[in-house]
Amino acid sequence: MLKVQIIGPKTLLDASIKALHEAAVVHIETLPEDELRKSDFLMKLPIEAEKLKEKEELERAADRLKGLSGLLAPPPSFKPVAVAAEEIPRHMGDLEPIEEMARYLRAGKDALTEEFSVVTRYARLLRGFAPVVTRLGGLKNFEIVGLTLQKTREDIAGLLGAEVSRITGGAYQIHAREIEAETIGVVLAYQKHFAPEVKSLLTGKAITEVRLPDEYEEMPLIEALKLMGKRKAEIPGRIRDIDRELSALSSQWYGIIAGALMAVEDALDEFGALSYAAATRFAYIIEGWVPAENYAGLKIRFSGLFGGRVRIRRLEVGRKDLGSVPVYIKNPSIIRPFEVFLAALSPPRYGSVDPTPYVAFFFPLFFGLIVADMGYGLLILALALYLRRLTSKPGRRILADMAYVIAISSISAILFGFLFGEFFGDLGERLGLLHPVLFNRIEALKTMIYITLGIGVGQVLLGIILSFISRLLRREFSSAGARLSYFVLVTSSLVLLGAIFGYVPREFLYYGGTMMVLSFIIFVVLEGLLAPIEFIESLGHIVSYVRIMAVGTASVVMALVANRMGSMAESLVLGVIVAGLIHSLNLLLSILSPSIQSMRLQYVEFFSKFYEGGGRRYRPFRKR
Repeated sequence: MLKVQIIGPKTLLDASIKALHEAAVVHIETLPEDELRKSDFLMKLPIEAEKLKEKEELERAADRLKGLSGLLAPPPSFKPVAVAAEEIPRHMGDLEPIEEMARYLRAGKDALTEEFSVVTRYARLLRGFAPVVTRLGGLKNFEIVGLTLQKTREDIAGLLGAEVSRITGGAYQIHAREIEAETIGVVLAYQKHFAPEVKSLLTGKAITEVRLPDEYEEMPLIEALKLMGKRKAEIPGRIRDIDRELSALSSQWYGIIAGALMAVEDALDEFGALSYAAATRFAYIIEGWVPAENYAGLKIRFSGLFGGRVRIRRLEVGRKDLGSVPVYIKNPSIIRPFEVFLAALSPPRYGSVDPTPYVAFFFPLFFGLIVADMGYGLLILALALYLRRLTSKPGRRILADMAYVIAISSISAILFGFLFGEFFGDLGERLGLLHPVLFNRIEALKTMIYITLGIGVGQVLLGIILSFISRLLRREFSSAGARLSYFVLVTSSLVLLGAIFGYVPREFLYYGGTMMVLSFIIFVVLEGLLAPIEFIESLGHIVSYVRIMAVGTASVVMALVANRMGSMAESLVLGVIVAGLIHSLNLLLSILSPSIQSMRLQYVEFFSKFYEGGGRRYRPFRKR
């Protein structure tokens, strides 16, 4: 990354901001406050009142467009219309009647939805009350009140009856019945001249009076029920009509709305860029970062637009600036999806190692070694390709990348399945279709342990080497020396252990022991008292790779159990069902467990040796 400074006359500031926006390669930075304070002629760029007014208008337009896009659901497929900044007022005028229509339709739909909910509830309540109210309908001098209460409080009905009896002198009737699973309906009838006292009694109790909506209050019960049933049948159709109208508006206008919103937000971004600029009396200054490969093209672009009136120059990057350099990660398209593993971490520090290429090699390797079954691998590949297709739409990049990673890893599983002769466990071998090329995993557990330990040694030492090279390139020589002594310490300790257990010639015992002691002393001197802990931890990390063998073996055993139980069944159909169910469970585990274990080995055992987080992501000033 190169640090650049752009200087030009204030009269060309707006044009320069637009050119930077079009170039889409400059990560703009605010000039440091201490630099502005020290300068006698440099200051923050003041924003004119006219520009502030224009910004407020754009903010209002953005709010309106966001509200309108919320009223109209996006159609299944649409493409934002390209809207130039100068076309924004015209499009906002065109969209005004659309906004009014959308709000009117949405309000109508909300009202109908609310009415449907009310009608459904009250129709259910009235049907529950109907038998009792009908019996009481001839009592012209009586007030009839419908109440509901929770079943957990049904004792209130008895207390209510006692109180009403006291008030009315026994001139009342009360009936209770279950209306819903958790609700009891109560119908209370009493002489009308007792209404004030009874109403006062009902106030504030743990009961709810059933009050019909205004349009139903004066109706007889049967008529109210009929009208509610009619409205309940009509409302869904009217809601569907409104949805069709909203959908038609969306199909016609959503692309314009989305394009106008992008144009407005781009224009607001340009106003935001002004706050990064500093100025003298007649000139402006903008600083930022550009990838080295884009620097020449940026200079040519500005030279063509402004001649020599706007200058771009490189600034020296001191050691104090290294912590603020934005990180630009660029990988070939074939391994770019593996950057998804960095989503859970802060970006790598500038000048450190991007782990993506290494993850792109090791993750599928570990996944394949654990699953190592052609049948499971083919099913996982089909599922991953299907998910990749479902997530191909914009905005689903992380899910699409995960599907790609699993697809690549499933190919590794198919390859190792062929080498180990596994197709749904030993089914391929039983059918005479497949035989181990290398060895049978179940019969060669000791070999698998050696292989996984060897992989652990290789990846842990690779992590230490990457850390050493990274520090050496940054000229952090003391830290690089500590990493080198760490590498020698781990290597010599492994040689010493190999000599003790007879895996390497005995003469290496002396050399390994000597190198281990010397490197340990140097490591402690350069790294401090925590160095021994880090050394012991690295040995534990190497042993941790045996989990590849353990989890893989568990998967093989489960597949064998499925086939054995299937073959023991009394009928072929039952055997297929039993085996299929166990294989289905094993397939699910063959996706989850290898993914989790492989990720753990990357994050804990490998990344801990070299990964340096805390970087700032490169965010160029670009249009949407």
